[in-house]
Amino acid sequence: MKKVTIAQICTYSLIGLTSFIAVLSTNTQVLTQTPKSSNTPQKSLPSNLIWPTQGIVSQGFRKYQHEGIDIAGASGTPVVAAASGTVVKAGWNEWGLGNAVVVEHPDGSVTIYGHNSRLLVKQGQQVNQGQVIAEMGTTGNSTAPHLHFEVRKNHRFAVDPLTTLPSLIAGKIPQQQIASQAKANHEINQVSPTQTLQQVSPTQPIPVAVESQMVETRCNGTTVIEGETANIFVKVCQENGQLFYIGQFKQDPSLSLRLPARSVGSSQYRADNGSFSYVVSSDKVEVWRNGQQVRSDTFSISK
Repeated sequence: MKKVTIAQICTYSLIGLTSFIAVLSTNTQVLTQTPKSSNTPQKSLPSNLIWPTQGIVSQGFRKYQHEGIDIAGASGTPVVAAASGTVVKAGWNEWGLGNAVVVEHPDGSVTIYGHNSRLLVKQGQQVNQGQVIAEMGTTGNSTAPHLHFEVRKNHRFAVDPLTTLPSLIAGKIPQQQIASQAKANHEINQVSPTQTLQQVSPTQPIPVAVESQMVETRCNGTTVIEGETANIFVKVCQENGQLFYIGQFKQDPSLSLRLPARSVGSSQYRADNGSFSYVVSSDKVEVWRNGQQVRSDTFSISK
């Protein structure tokens, strides 16, 4: 057996220490490299995004913690596609986003829309910028109605949406940034991908959905309120503990609407349909929009 001298021990220790420092230095350089130094081509982010909804930015972007922004608003507020693309996911998200939509854009980036009350698009569907794709809600891990909006580069890297969206004006989302198509859709707030609503004016009947197939207008439970105006039949129905608002044009029974409803007072019930609300009492039905009454029709016959 060879004898190892103290000098050799010191020499080997010095070599080991030098090697360890060299490895540590190399790993540190790798860990601190930025995407810019990568040889992998990186696609740019979309530069023409529009705001996906109206409301108040209630929570900002925090890397690895809250990788998007929250826009608070009224339940049912239209949510639009921030850019044109293909819907790659539309359904329930198990990670807390509830009813969510993911849209992939031609540059490879994706935008994500979470916590919706209703989804108005399906997987594989092509959507245009400004097209209504959902309605704001509070599904999933949420305590109040809002939209959780994310922008991701190549499906992976989250970026602060505020750096890709038009600037806020006095801290508010600018109304004019919503595309003209979004405004058109906002006027009617689709009930489903195949439904639209007629615009309302003081001289028009209460708006109901226009659908390719007949909506179920029978009450398969208990009729709470039933009445008719000069133009429509209205009823509030309770089925299996759930209230429903049902409206149907007299002139064309195929134009009908069925919405979840809730009690808002003594013998008074409300159903929300996007920015529209229908308030039914024993003698009349009122139409509200964005908190302002549009019209009120008294029942000629009520039950």
